[in-house]
Amino acid sequence: MIAEEDGKKEGKDEKLIADLGECNLYFGCSSSLELNSILVPCLLKVALKKEENEETQKEVEMALLALSCIDTYYNVSRVLYLNEIKEIIEYHQEHHNLTQLAYQSAWAFFIRGFYRDLSLEKIFVEELHFAREARRELEELSNSIVQVFAASKDFRIEISQQCVHSLRVAMRNRVVKVDDLA
Repeated sequence: MIAEEDGKKEGKDEKLIADLGECNLYFGCSSSLELNSILVPCLLKVALKKEENEETQKEVEMALLALSCIDTYYNVSRVLYLNEIKEIIEYHQEHHNLTQLAYQSAWAFFIRGFYRDLSLEKIFVEELHFAREARRELEELSNSIVQVFAASKDFRIEISQQCVHSLRVAMRNRVVKVDDLA
């Protein structure tokens, strides 16, 4: 159905293609180079929307989640899509417009699709600031674990013990500051 809709000369329904592609990818249906060559540009077009309404934000999140499911065995044209995914990540870093899931999905698509190309290391490290972003994500996650611990320590011992274990591992790896535990 995706290929048929994409093959139409007139009246192509890109929303239908995106919706069908998302379903296909979420359910782990095998994809091919031909199918990915249709889905990737369509999903990136959806993900590039910058409107601030709730419906558009959900569409963007779903498109990014679907992109992160693309099997890297079928290489997408790296050069063709590099600018789009880079723009999505940079826009979020500046405007904080994505949910955490959508932002992680954008990074997953970027990393899975482009990690083999060593010439992109400068973009990965210097322009998109991967290390800074990863540190920020880990700090946010650590703070979330501290909140769960505080909420569960008197009522759910097994949950609070898991939180303590997670925090110990994080401190051992120097992810959490001692002040976070107060």
